[in-house]
Parts: sequence; C-alpha cells; structure tokens
Amino acid sequence: MEKKINKKALIVSMIFALISCGLVFSYIKTIDKPVEKEEAPKAKLLVAARNIMVGEQIKANDIKSVEVPEDALPEGVLNDRESIESYYASERIMEGEPFRSERLTQWENLTLSFSIPEGKRAISVYVDENAIFSNQLRVGDRVDIIGNYTIEAEDGKTVEFSRIIVQNVRILAIGSNRVPKNASDSGSQPAADEQMPGTVTLLVTPEEAEKISYTSSFASFTFALRGNKDEKTVDAPGIIMNDLIKGSSLDVFMEFPEEGEE
Repeated sequence: MEKKINKKALIVSMIFALISCGLVFSYIKTIDKPVEKEEAPKAKLLVAARNIMVGEQIKANDIKSVEVPEDALPEGVLNDRESIESYYASERIMEGEPFRSERLTQWENLTLSFSIPEGKRAISVYVDENAIFSNQLRVGDRVDIIGNYTIEAEDGKTVEFSRIIVQNVRILAIGSNRVPKNASDSGSQPAADEQMPGTVTLLVTPEEAEKISYTSSFASFTFALRGNKDEKTVDAPGIIMNDLIKGSSLDVFMEFPEEGEE
C-alpha cells in the first residue's frame, strides 16, 4: 500500500531549506567581503601650479592646493600663501613641487642681472649732490641725462655745450639699494645725516651705455627727473652760451654771425 505524501510537511521542509540556503549564502558573502579600512585624514598642500624659473616672482595663480594624506605632508615645506606669494624663486621650482624657504628669496637678494630685460644693459655712474637732487632720487624713477661738454674750436677758442644725451632711462639701484620705496613708506624721506650714494645704476640700451660712459669719463652730466607718467621723448638740439644770450640785454656785448654765415 502506497504511502501518502504529506504535502504540507513537504512545503514546510522546502521553506526551511530555502531559508537555510539564504542564511548560508549571506554568511559566505560576509566572509568574502574585505574589511573596509577607515580613510586616512586628508590635508591641503600648496604646490607650484607651473614651472617657475629662477628670478620669477610668485603670484597668486602660480600656487595651487592639492589633497594629500595628513601623515604624508612633507617636512619643512611652506604651506601658507603669505610665506610664498610675492617672493622670488632663487632656484627653479617644478610644477607640482611644494615650496621651501631655501628656494625663495626677496627681490633685493636676487642678483642684479635678473632686473635686466633682453637687449638692455645696466651701467653705474658716479654721482654727486648736484646730479641727484640732494638725495631725492628713488629706485624706479626715470630720468633724462644731460651731458655738459667743453669743445675746443679750430681757432683755439672753447665752446661750452649742453645736450640731453639719453631720455627716459630707469634707475635700477642707488648705491647698493635696489628696493623701490613708496611715498607712504616711513623711510621714504631721507634722514638729514643720510650719506649720499656713490653710484646710480641705470637701465639702458647698449648705444645709450656708450654715450653715458663717454660723458661720465670726459665731461660732466646732470639728471633731469621725469614725471612718473611721462614717457615721451623730445628732439632737443642742445644749447651753447650764445643761445642763452641772444635776445637778452647782453646782446650788445656779443658778436653773432649773420644768418647764412658759418
């Protein structure tokens, strides 16, 4: 006699079997799943946003921030903008490289050659009080230079002659000082006992350098200070004593050649 299958018991058994399989499968998944590690805290690191060459000033857009693990921050780096921005690179800094104090410097500590653009030259001339307005010139001022010459004519007479020989040249340094001063600076006004500088260094073309060298060696010169927005040049033919006397009360004592005479 065939045994009757208890359908109810079979269904219950199947349900328990499915639940058991689900529990086993979930357990296996928990075994295979890797344990998640806590993410290390991050820190901001300031690095160069581009390759910065020696002598270049570091500006705000030359600095960028990257995230690094806090425990991976390099030692001895500069990580605040105030210690980096507006300084100059004393060594080449590669893109992505952190900033270090030994690679940065202030303007006055760079060698003078970094102040000279391509095609220009720096020339120093000895000066006295008459040339520099009682010590009132400042680095960054622009000047014209007037040469004062004594010319010996064929008849043995001498003629004094003055002419502007170069125009609109910038002052790179006064003595050893290469730092521009603003009117608001507390030290912008010279002290009464401040020593006169021995030299002034000018930024000129090679041709201007020749004129200045000749004049400082064989004649005398004077600086004429320009306004800070005046960059125009003028055609100045020069002047001799006769040009000053003509039309004055001294005319009667002088003999001037008629027009057309040499």
